[in-house]
Amino acid sequence: MQFRDAEIPEDLSYTKDHLWVNMKNRLYTLGWTDYIQINAGDVNHIDLPAKGTLLNAGQEFGSIETSKWVDRLYSPFEGRVDEVNNKVLDNPELINDAPFGEGWFIAVEPSGEIKSEGLMSPEEYCEYLKVCEKTE
Repeated sequence: MQFRDAEIPEDLSYTKDHLWVNMKNRLYTLGWTDYIQINAGDVNHIDLPAKGTLLNAGQEFGSIETSKWVDRLYSPFEGRVDEVNNKVLDNPELINDAPFGEGWFIAVEPSGEIKSEGLMSPEEYCEYLKVCEKTE
């Protein structure tokens, strides 16, 4: 699926903060969407939590600095950070080059039930992007 020049894989879920969530196994992987990385410009730096960090839903877990702005990253659910992608810490440009591949941020082991109201399907995310562009 596409929105303008941005790829929106149909096997992922999305947040209003422009994170994608891969919920295929016991660990939920998070990364920045293609749409936001295109609009943000070159990623210069990223801060991510340490492995083992406990996250609450809505809690800030990191920040990302681009050529256009600094953005905070928020967890869409509660859980424990099981993996941190050290490659993006060393090479933040991977977020621009491969947002759905080597550019992922963290993998979280969720605790409890995941509330789906904070997550969108690819179709819902496309509709959300249309609204975002109208308000800019």
